[in-house]
Amino acid sequence: MMQTVQASTLGKGVHALTAGSGSPVVLLPGWPETAEAYSEVLPTLAERHSVLAIDPPGLGESSESTGGYDTGSISKQLEDALRSCTPQPIHLVSHDVGAWIAYAWAAQFPERIRSLTLLDSALPGLAPPLSFPLPPEVNVKLWQFSFNTLPDLPEMLTQGRERQLFEWLFQHKAQHPERLSQAKRARYVECYSRPGAMSRGFAYYRAAAKSASQNIEFSKTKLQMPVLALGGKSGVGDRLRLSMESLAIHVEGGEIEDCGHYVMEEQPEVVSSRLIEFLHRVEAAAL
Repeated sequence: MMQTVQASTLGKGVHALTAGSGSPVVLLPGWPETAEAYSEVLPTLAERHSVLAIDPPGLGESSESTGGYDTGSISKQLEDALRSCTPQPIHLVSHDVGAWIAYAWAAQFPERIRSLTLLDSALPGLAPPLSFPLPPEVNVKLWQFSFNTLPDLPEMLTQGRERQLFEWLFQHKAQHPERLSQAKRARYVECYSRPGAMSRGFAYYRAAAKSASQNIEFSKTKLQMPVLALGGKSGVGDRLRLSMESLAIHVEGGEIEDCGHYVMEEQPEVVSSRLIEFLHRVEAAAL
């Protein structure tokens, strides 16, 4: 059955796309995307769950952060926004910078997270260290981490050229860039061409050192909830699952074949299937 997707504003100016009914599933996108990154996955999940695809503070249509852009602060803001409208524990699904937020959320509010899914990301402070100079094939995927942290220069070089930057990222970080629709690309450009929007995205990277310090502290206590960690084969691959094995008690996952970084758009059927199967097992085990 076709699910109706509605836009709404939760507490703290958090924008969400909502659909379905049942146990709650929260979807967090990364940068430079928005909640629409889950457009192909959301309807399938909504057949069995109440789904909220959320723009993190400062991204997409959500208001700017009121307490900094380190992921410890951001996750607290989202918890405050969701607790009143979704009091029961949630299944938390996340990608890219959204996964940074999701790990901090699960670490700080474990009683609120029924399961945690991380998609193609490397967590600040917890990913294996890199040695420089990076090989060209690695640098083409990771250069933005250093660039985005610089003061002022990213804004100077990207103002009015947001489309060119995003097209470059999609072309070089995806195995199948053609699967990111032109409508979605236009939507992302629309959101991040607004005054101050790029700076709010860069702020997550500029706060990454603080997020990394928080994560190192969080990692001293292993996560107890089930964790699904999936990476595109030409993205982070199986490294995400391997890194999570030291951070959580129950971890599964692996690689998504024929896929780059933008897993929800490049392989939506596979992602949807893996999520549905994982969430079903988590809920069945609790009966």
